[in-house]
Amino acid sequence: MTPVFFYLMIAVGLIGAELLIMQFSVFWFMFFGLGALVAAFAGWMSPDLSFTMLSVIFLVASLLISAVLYPFLKRWQDKPSPIAGNDAIGQSAVVTEAILSGQTGKVSWSGTDWPAQLSDGSEQLDVGATATIRKLEGIRLIVD
Repeated sequence: MTPVFFYLMIAVGLIGAELLIMQFSVFWFMFFGLGALVAAFAGWMSPDLSFTMLSVIFLVASLLISAVLYPFLKRWQDKPSPIAGNDAIGQSAVVTEAILSGQTGKVSWSGTDWPAQLSDGSEQLDVGATATIRKLEGIRLIVD
């Protein structure tokens, strides 16, 4: 087995493991996979490089890639994500089962039927009426 093929297999294995197992959460497999890709490319460009020299290139490239990419990826990973459901607030839903005061009915929003309850001080909503989503409580929409 040639060193180029060896490092190419290592690169595919590590990057594939990052994509399948870690799902871009740890990044170390990706960093070393990219380092192996650099070593394979260097071996392909200079076939006279020894396995030892390609191993040094692999190690140095992996460390440099880690040092350069880790701060950016960590910042991206630590960015707060939007709270699930906040996109629903303020949107309209169609009442599919009447919603009476103190009782749960159903509305259709985003292609799915959701349990819904009236917000405080709202009047009942009959089937076919348009409701505005005011809040989410678990999987129940609070509408008026």
